[in-house]
Amino acid sequence: MANSSIYNTLFSGGKRGGGKNDVSDILSLIVSKKEFFILIFANLIVQLGITYYIMEKTPAAKNFWVLFGIQLIIIFILVLVPMPSWMKFILFCAFSYTFGLSLSNLKSKYDSTMIQSAIMGTIGIFGVMMAFGVILIMTGIKLGLQFGLGLLFALLMLIIVRIVYMFIPSSSGTKRYLTIVSLMLFSVYIIYDTNNILQRNYYGDFITASLDYYLDIVNVFVNMLSYNNN
Repeated sequence: MANSSIYNTLFSGGKRGGGKNDVSDILSLIVSKKEFFILIFANLIVQLGITYYIMEKTPAAKNFWVLFGIQLIIIFILVLVPMPSWMKFILFCAFSYTFGLSLSNLKSKYDSTMIQSAIMGTIGIFGVMMAFGVILIMTGIKLGLQFGLGLLFALLMLIIVRIVYMFIPSSSGTKRYLTIVSLMLFSVYIIYDTNNILQRNYYGDFITASLDYYLDIVNVFVNMLSYNNN
């Protein structure tokens, strides 16, 4: 039976026949990306380490919106402005530093046990979702651009809803529901980013690839805290 048009729209290329050549090609692809993934995770560990250290060692930041504006500017520069890897790394460190300042407010809302629990939960979700993204590639499923645009649309809708609920009273059940939706969305983003990294040629730009993972992980962590608290 032929794939539906919706399936082909979401998964560009569809699901290929599972022949031996397909499996060997996919395994060769994963092996060829091994060093690239090592660089991604090395940078990811450094950046998350900076964020966690700043979050733990600095007092709660009061200028959240200023930090948010700085973070948006840095992201736009990283994504849109061509520059050498060492400069991207420095900018990424600055971004991680400001994000740590933003997250320092969490210490006044959650105790250390809850924060550690959220960290462990985030690691577990990341590992499972990343493995699922690899499995999709191994079964021949490639998540296409339309799938990414669908995720972006869902994220924008979620942001709008959250902004609205900042100004109107909401029950704990509504907050819990929004947190669950956020967790699911950013978990799917991990799958998509893994699938995309294996498909796309980054030409050695591991900074951009690790930035995608970084944003996924931080958002899963924040929502894990909110979920546990609710």
